[in-house]
Amino acid sequence: MATNSKAVPPFTLDKPRYDQSTYFGRWKHFNELVSPSGFLLSDDEIAKSQQLIDNFKTGTLAPGQVPDADLWKARRVVETVFHPQTGEKLPVLFRMPAFVPVNIPICSGMILAPPTLFNTVFWQWINQSYNAGFNYANRNASGVDDTSAIAKAYASAVAISCATSVGLGKAVERASFLAPTVRSVLSKTVPFVAVAAAGAGNAVFMRLSELTDGIDILDDEGVPRGRSQEAGKQSLTQVALTRVALPVPSTYIHSTFVFLFGFLIYTHSCRSLSVSLVLLFPPFILEAVKKANALPKNRFGRVFTEIGIVTLCIWGAFPAAIALFPQYGSIPASQVEPQFQHLKNSKGQPITEFTYNKGI
Repeated sequence: MATNSKAVPPFTLDKPRYDQSTYFGRWKHFNELVSPSGFLLSDDEIAKSQQLIDNFKTGTLAPGQVPDADLWKARRVVETVFHPQTGEKLPVLFRMPAFVPVNIPICSGMILAPPTLFNTVFWQWINQSYNAGFNYANRNASGVDDTSAIAKAYASAVAISCATSVGLGKAVERASFLAPTVRSVLSKTVPFVAVAAAGAGNAVFMRLSELTDGIDILDDEGVPRGRSQEAGKQSLTQVALTRVALPVPSTYIHSTFVFLFGFLIYTHSCRSLSVSLVLLFPPFILEAVKKANALPKNRFGRVFTEIGIVTLCIWGAFPAAIALFPQYGSIPASQVEPQFQHLKNSKGQPITEFTYNKGI
């Protein structure tokens, strides 16, 4: 039976199922968490999974009573539904399994709608509104943000997105010195550049308190030692980079190339996996399909094909981007504030490294 397969490791709550020190391990971890199948979980399924994990924690489960595969599945459900720090249930639309289904109509609108001023502003507003909610729901919850701070962050993120998109679009239109073909190519990059810039800005603005107030750091025994602005800075930088890399469809490309490319980039210290850009790639695919006369003639078939391409790109991009960095980051004691640099654990040993929840 699959549940007894040697491929399934013994269940534990101490560490994730896959090795988080490698990109491939993180990709497998997040690829399971973002599966849209988790978008349709019923309250009963969630309650049963939570109860199963609680029973494991309290030791009320007899060894072998529940297959390891079922325990891993229950843990995956709990991790996608509840915030790891607060334990609060996340809104359905802001859980990781919802990201792909929700973004399909959003990205389709951004790419396929005629590039009028209204369409540009409208779809950027919709996109950044959702991103703001997602970023806030999946933040590091060390501090408490007031309503005014959240409103300012949201307004800033939307303003950046709309201004960048409209400004770039107008600049390309007025670049009469460029050949029509060049202008056509550049116009197709506007959605990506706008979303990449706004995505990073959105994450930073919506989680700015992590930078100003710091985030909780834990010692090697899991004991909170206080809030560190340096850890917050490192965490937010990583989050911003994933938002820039988010428009990256990679999992549907041959896996050998993907992970070889990822390894090569990783060794150059930026860990950025950018095979192709989800808001840049689809327009060129569609152009190639049209030139090959492979695009259906009827409107329904054409729209279905276009949205299918966008969907594949989003589905590949999300786990590939958020896997760039571990969800639970680490920072050397030498890089945090002086008050944390000479602490010792309960055994009297110097603490050389702290960990923190980066969030998504």
